[in-house]
Amino acid sequence: MSKEKSLNDKIIDEAVEKFKNGEIKSISDVEDYLDGLLGPLMQKLLEAELDNHLEYSKYERTKESNNSRNGYCKSKTVKTKYGNIEVKTPRDRNGSFNPMIIEKGQNKLPGFEDKCISLYAKGMSLRDIESILRDLYKVNISKDQITVLINAVNEEVNKWKNRKLEPIYPFIFADCLYVPIKDGFISKKKAVYVLLGIDKNGYKDILGIWIDKSESATFWSNVFEDLKERGVEDILYMTSDGIAGFKGSLERVFSKTQSQRCVVHLGRNVYKLCPRKEARDIVKSFKDIYTSSNMETAEYKLKLFKEKHAKHNKIVKKVEDFMQYLEPLFELPIEIRKIIYTSNAVESVNSALRKVTNGKGSFPSEESLYKVLFLRIRDLKEKWSRPINNWKTVNLQLIELFGDRYTKYLDI
Repeated sequence: MSKEKSLNDKIIDEAVEKFKNGEIKSISDVEDYLDGLLGPLMQKLLEAELDNHLEYSKYERTKESNNSRNGYCKSKTVKTKYGNIEVKTPRDRNGSFNPMIIEKGQNKLPGFEDKCISLYAKGMSLRDIESILRDLYKVNISKDQITVLINAVNEEVNKWKNRKLEPIYPFIFADCLYVPIKDGFISKKKAVYVLLGIDKNGYKDILGIWIDKSESATFWSNVFEDLKERGVEDILYMTSDGIAGFKGSLERVFSKTQSQRCVVHLGRNVYKLCPRKEARDIVKSFKDIYTSSNMETAEYKLKLFKEKHAKHNKIVKKVEDFMQYLEPLFELPIEIRKIIYTSNAVESVNSALRKVTNGKGSFPSEESLYKVLFLRIRDLKEKWSRPINNWKTVNLQLIELFGDRYTKYLDI
């Protein structure tokens, strides 16, 4: 005796048959087929809800019942994240039926707002979103309606900006990108600073974004004070690319934190001084210095660098000056050194943020820019579900290096 097929199997069989008949030719046809099931499904669920409310099915009315079906309400269009569907809500004589699957007066199903916000987070204009919803999802919604949906994000943004942070971050990375923002009738590029932290469990998190006209010690003091007010008590290592006013402000607010210049940025500064034909070779020689296993080897590599590139006095002088930023690295275990010697972690974040800011023209206000960046950051955060590489090893090394200063924050 053959087993009766499930509903899923029947749907799949029908789709396969449509494929054989040439009705389904592409993935979009498959999506259209599945989307076409939503309207009838919702209608059947509404009918089932009324059955449950009346406590008998459509053709099983009992004499004891004091309520009955009373036709349907006027057909209505309901917007979903898949497009528009048409449904008719069934009625009962007593008017006591209140459906839950699609409530009375409801014309949008959950998920539609998320679609608007998701498109906005990817840097699309309101006009782009309006067009996409109309062309792809057959949903007509005005820019004003989209604006209302997106403005609902404001409260979430404010909560995120003021949320409590962890008391300790072993590693924090700072970097900035520049974005044009309208100031009256003039568009000006403003610096957007991003701080990426790694917490005591090895997980990445964006601690905040701050917008300012230029880099300054006062600005950075305010940023670090903001971190303190939100609960940060200690930072072990802070890596940046030599931002103006950064180091002095850090020392005033978090006096014990070790500040580290990003060596990749140092390499870029060396590259700018190089003749084009020799640039690759010179930068490689510089990399040989900062990737040395210890200080003695680094000094030997520096000696070779000076001999090999002696004719480039400015470059040699620059590399010698940069040794002050490299020396502290060689006092650390290789695993920690690899984490702090570059700010690539936060630069990759900024690269993702630029995808939603570049080519969009000037933002009308700092608030609108902050909203777009927040939504993008929220998407990125969902991908950080695991600790950074070698965290167990790094954690043990931090315990050995910092003792009680670090361990008092650990759950051990």
